[in-house]
Amino acid sequence: MAETLLRVENVTKRFGGLVALDNVSLEVLRGERLGLIGPNGAGKTTLFNVISGIYKPEKGRIVFKGVDITGWPPHKITRLGIARTFQIVRPLSNLTVLDNVVVGALLREPDISRAREKALEVLETVGLYEKRNMLAKDLNLVEKKRLEVARALATSPELLLLDEVAAGLRPREVDELVGTLMELSRKGITMIMVEHVMRAVMNFAERIVVLHFGRKIAEGTPKEVANNPQVIEAYLGPQD
Repeated sequence: MAETLLRVENVTKRFGGLVALDNVSLEVLRGERLGLIGPNGAGKTTLFNVISGIYKPEKGRIVFKGVDITGWPPHKITRLGIARTFQIVRPLSNLTVLDNVVVGALLREPDISRAREKALEVLETVGLYEKRNMLAKDLNLVEKKRLEVARALATSPELLLLDEVAAGLRPREVDELVGTLMELSRKGITMIMVEHVMRAVMNFAERIVVLHFGRKIAEGTPKEVANNPQVIEAYLGPQD
């Protein structure tokens, strides 16, 4: 039986009178590719922020590798093995692509030469090796998305949280990015993808969890979720 890598247990997060997460629970198995979808404002990124330590929940807990990490600071969570990307890519613009990734690699490789070796290996994996000496600000959007993934990968995560990595990409670019992520999956990295681009999440995920107004309303295979009446209503609104 597969090991449970991450458990989100009855998590609630409020912002004033707004309940962003309402008693949300889910499990992620080691090696799994999980999709997390829902309309804008459903609580998806808030959940990522709770898992990665940016927010502390009012109720519930986050358990990673059997350790309760609720309320831990982000750097400590990253060191334990969780890395994430962000919706809005913000590379260190005036550093080279390579140096951007070296910054991440230094978390586990304090020796700069070894950190560079790790960064070069990661850039090869995400298809940016040939761009390694370019300034990050000179990359196009799809390259910056790949750099965002590379910086997270450089920390050697066991769990990778992907926040809308396909947003703004053309269909061919989406397919190429999903191909890269599938290769990472084959290397044993567990991933959760938050995504609005259904082409990406349906081709990537083995299982999908759906949030709506901060609540989990559905869970299942991509086919099961796509045919779920509650999910269809959440995305399309009540139909006459």
